[in-house]
Amino acid sequence: MAESLSRPTLPSFSWIGHLKEDDRELLSSYGEFFPGHPGNVIIEEGAMQTEVFVVISGELDVRAKQEDGTELLLARVGPGETLGEISLFDPGPAAATVTAVEFSQLWRIADSDLMQFMTDNPGAGNVLLRTLASILAQRLRQMNPGVFGLSTYAVVDAVEEKAPAPLEPVPVVEETVTVPLEPVTETVSYESPKISRKTQAVPDPDADLGPRPGM
Repeated sequence: MAESLSRPTLPSFSWIGHLKEDDRELLSSYGEFFPGHPGNVIIEEGAMQTEVFVVISGELDVRAKQEDGTELLLARVGPGETLGEISLFDPGPAAATVTAVEFSQLWRIADSDLMQFMTDNPGAGNVLLRTLASILAQRLRQMNPGVFGLSTYAVVDAVEEKAPAPLEPVPVVEETVTVPLEPVTETVSYESPKISRKTQAVPDPDADLGPRPGM
């Protein structure tokens, strides 16, 4: 492959391919094309990144350092691949190092310039935003907790939510409560009718009651 970038153009595939030809040509003027020779570090792990990259041709390795000091190959990217799209929404340090494996052609654009393009061209900007959101959604679905994926600008930690422990049934205790009943004594008070024992004397007809009239 000739190591030249004569009349470079953005690819008509990948997420940029959703743009019309005129919009792609205009977008290319907001960024810059540059070559990547074998061994060139395009992105360095830990460095602050605020750019989006598109691979026009060639191949690049994406590697991340492990705790023991070794490097793990996460992916090998080629034409049409995008790097750094997360930085557009959440700028941060690179989570991996990207190195050219062979002579490659790349295009890069600063996040601020890409946002400016979307502002200046709202129709094309909406297309780019929807396409980038779709790419991020697909990568999140395919993301493995042990792999960072192709994006090298942010690490997404998967938070494992533990399901709450099932509630144990509360035992129902049936208890019979006996309440002692005390005998109820009811005292009835009443007064007996008073009976007079006095009698009226009946006069004795034979008793001497004194002189009788006419006698």
